[in-house]
Amino acid sequence: MNKNLIKTYERDASQLKGKALDVVLPASIGEVMKVVASSKRIVPRGAGTGLAGGAVPLSGQDVVLDLSKLIGIDNFDEERSTIEVEAGVILDELQGYVARFGLEFPVDPSSHAVATIGGMIATDAIGNRAVKHGKTSRWIKWVEVVDGSGNLHRKGVTELSDYAGMEGITGVIVKACLKLSPRRKRSASILKINSYDEVVTVARKMKRDFSVSMIEFLGKQVSIALEIGGEYHLIVEYEDDSGHLRGEDYEKLMGLRSRIGPVMSGEGYTRVEDPKVLLDRSDKLVHWLEARKIPVFGHIGVGIFHPRFNSDQEKYIPEMMKLVKRLGGRISGEHGIGVLKRGFVEVNDQKIFRNVKKRTDPLNKFNVGKFI
Repeated sequence: MNKNLIKTYERDASQLKGKALDVVLPASIGEVMKVVASSKRIVPRGAGTGLAGGAVPLSGQDVVLDLSKLIGIDNFDEERSTIEVEAGVILDELQGYVARFGLEFPVDPSSHAVATIGGMIATDAIGNRAVKHGKTSRWIKWVEVVDGSGNLHRKGVTELSDYAGMEGITGVIVKACLKLSPRRKRSASILKINSYDEVVTVARKMKRDFSVSMIEFLGKQVSIALEIGGEYHLIVEYEDDSGHLRGEDYEKLMGLRSRIGPVMSGEGYTRVEDPKVLLDRSDKLVHWLEARKIPVFGHIGVGIFHPRFNSDQEKYIPEMMKLVKRLGGRISGEHGIGVLKRGFVEVNDQKIFRNVKKRTDPLNKFNVGKFI
């Protein structure tokens, strides 16, 4: 491949810079098998939207395997609400395909317009509606995976944890059978709240409401940047008409939520993290961030927060990770470990991941240097 084109594959959305040996865009699962069998090191890549460096080739030895041409959709079963898709299928395209039948894939990450199904499985994506619909893995019946020898295997629910959320270190996910959900007519409300104690009280109450599918938290700095005031805000989505905003007004509110990333990046807060802490302990994290003028928003319904750091504030990230661990939280709620957070993984967790890696990838071929 052209050297200039290869350079475009040496970064992902984390903006970490690596070096690739080559880039291959297989057009079929058979071609994936051949490339894997003939290569010493492989970095699987979906849309390249990862924020932890998981798709960055590291040492000039990696062949980047771009799966974007695997776009097959077949065996749709309307009665059972299942569908088989290849790894390169983009979520929004899948949604358009099944919407005609009144169905949807209910996991909704903010990168839905470009996110691939393979990438979503590899990171076990969560998204805005996790409070009701959970992770991607909850909606998978089986996956097909290419191992280090280039052989194809089908893995069911009992083996799914070896691949979902393992960020491509155990094999190349090439196809999956997904479960679908009835498409809902949604509404929403936006709540202005003065104190963080009240934020926790309201969020706890909303989590008990079965019709609620999204509880999004906007910190004070984020609210100011969006020009909606200087208070805390909660965006609450319902899978019925319980919300105050419907139709066009609902779409405008969802658009406001989608603007957070671009707006904060425009103000210089370009580094985003994703710690996960229990709701009842989140006040310590939020107040710690506020004391350092670090803006924060996130999926408060499942305890995932997104602090945004400018270049001067990145020095606080290791300190924040220590705080998250003291609170009994996790250093990554949805973006993955990749390269950026590898150094923060606990020793015992590293042992568990290494054992899975040795069992599934004994040739040590996939995504070397990531996660562990």
